[in-house]
Amino acid sequence: MTKSFVLKKFKVDKLRLNADKNQLIEDGKKCAKETPIDEITQYHPVKRDAVEMIKTQEATLIPELLSLRHQRMMENAFTFLRGTAGIMEYDILHGSKESHIPVMICGDAHLNNFGFFASPERQLLFGLNDFDETRVGSWENDLKRLMVSAKLISEINGYDAEDTRKILEKTAKSYEDGIEYANNLNLLDRHYLSYNIKDLLEIAKDDEQMVKVLNKIAKKAPHQNSDKVVKKFTEEKDGKVQFKENPPRARRMSQKSYDKILEAFEQYLKNLSPDMQVFLSNFKVTDIIRYSVGVGSFGTRCYLVLLKGKDDTNLVLQIKEALPSKYDLLKLTVEEAEKQSFEEGKRVITGQKILQTFFDPFLGYTKTKERNYYVRQFRDMKDSIDSTKLDKESFAAYARLCSFILAVAHYQSPTAPMIYGYLKESKKFSKKMADWAETYSKQVHEDYDAFAKYLRGEE
Repeated sequence: MTKSFVLKKFKVDKLRLNADKNQLIEDGKKCAKETPIDEITQYHPVKRDAVEMIKTQEATLIPELLSLRHQRMMENAFTFLRGTAGIMEYDILHGSKESHIPVMICGDAHLNNFGFFASPERQLLFGLNDFDETRVGSWENDLKRLMVSAKLISEINGYDAEDTRKILEKTAKSYEDGIEYANNLNLLDRHYLSYNIKDLLEIAKDDEQMVKVLNKIAKKAPHQNSDKVVKKFTEEKDGKVQFKENPPRARRMSQKSYDKILEAFEQYLKNLSPDMQVFLSNFKVTDIIRYSVGVGSFGTRCYLVLLKGKDDTNLVLQIKEALPSKYDLLKLTVEEAEKQSFEEGKRVITGQKILQTFFDPFLGYTKTKERNYYVRQFRDMKDSIDSTKLDKESFAAYARLCSFILAVAHYQSPTAPMIYGYLKESKKFSKKMADWAETYSKQVHEDYDAFAKYLRGEE
């Protein structure tokens, strides 16, 4: 295993290795000897200023949204983690060793970035559902972020230290199980693999609370569609249906900005597959508004586009700014990041298509002169499980499920048999990963406290 696997840019050809499965497994075993699990699960605190790092990141965001962004981030240590992916990337890069086994990763695989979404056949599926930070990278970085989120949410939920430790170790073990499961599937079975709501109900049939949560989602999610968005988010004004303004979160734009986004939308249509181009020729854009979402993404440039079909069908799409991944911002010069910036939307949707298997048919990318975007349906059968409202047993099951699904998603990369080989040579893997999560969660708390002090003006 050589350092040629260290990846600085988004290149999917890094995943196309000229080696068969058995050779890749052997390469993974060699990697485990060169950089053992003991080394990649050690965290050495990095000398850096978390407050300054956050301020630097926020310099590119919309200024009037920063106060709301801070409110969302500072609700608790977990929401702070959600809003500071760049800090954790920096710490992993400088405070830990990496396996350098390259797969397509989510880049931000905390527990709230799993959820429900619709397949093109209108099945309600479950899996990773946020890909702003997706890239080719070391597999364990995703698992570390998932496990730190499990640790922080366990604290919020009031679980004691012993129970939390068990949850963390079983979460790591579930990733191992997922890798072994995926390794035993043939290529086609793995490629078509998905988890729908019926699968989850069967898995959770003995968990009364989880069954209750899943049944509620199964009933609610199909009604999350463009018609509901139009009913909630629009009003009729001067004979025209348009989005309601709710500053600063939802704000109308100048005509110049409106025309720029409309032009980007036309470019998006050209980038779509011919069948989707034909389908969308049935619609015309009737309104656009800037509308901010999320925690980590709050403050970026996001827009809702209202389309009306020839038969009055409603369709609402989201145009979301695609910034360079936090990893690339840490590794590249400003000039390199700028050159790469117009590929960011394509990066996001490529990662989603690899990791999610079944994906939104409206998924696409576009750009303006200054910025890059990706496009998707807005709230189409999307829902999630609020892990802060689960009892201990249900939360433990949920964390294990997400970890298992993460492993299977990683195994969509041709290089993934190397993970299997690595884990076969890694003793006490679950214990070591739990150690890392417990150690790094203390760092998150320190950064949270430092930023809270800054916001109070006590710096």
